Amino acid sequence: MIWSRSRIALQACAAASALAMLYVGFFQIGWLHRLACPGFGSGCESVALARFAWPLGVADGLLGAAFCGLIAAVAQIARKQAALAAAYLAAIWLGLNVVGLVEMQKFGATCFWCLLTAALSLPLLVLALVSLREGGFAPDRTR
Repeated sequence: MIWSRSRIALQACAAASALAMLYVGFFQIGWLHRLACPGFGSGCESVALARFAWPLGVADGLLGAAFCGLIAAVAQIARKQAALAAAYLAAIWLGLNVVGLVEMQKFGATCFWCLLTAALSLPLLVLALVSLREGGFAPDRTR
């Protein structure tokens, strides 16, 4: 199977986003007592406990970690359809992060981990599109 640089970077961005969101999610469900928030004081905890951070009563950190894990899993499938699905999922992830940033701005607090995943969502989409353009994740037929 061909693992291009863009595909490896796609996996790295998805994994980094998943880990950041998992960290927030663990705080949200009480598995962690404190949430580190570099540069923003208690903003991360405030945002993580805000009403908008619990869509349908589920911690959005856990939902985000699962979504990024899904992107990483789909990106490992060696098919053109999987590359297209990864690109669609990455576009949805970017949109969800934009909504989250708007909600944080309205709320008046900032979460480092949310900013990190939002910042990674644009390269994630670009890398998914580059991988799709490179022929998706087709298996190496030269062997």
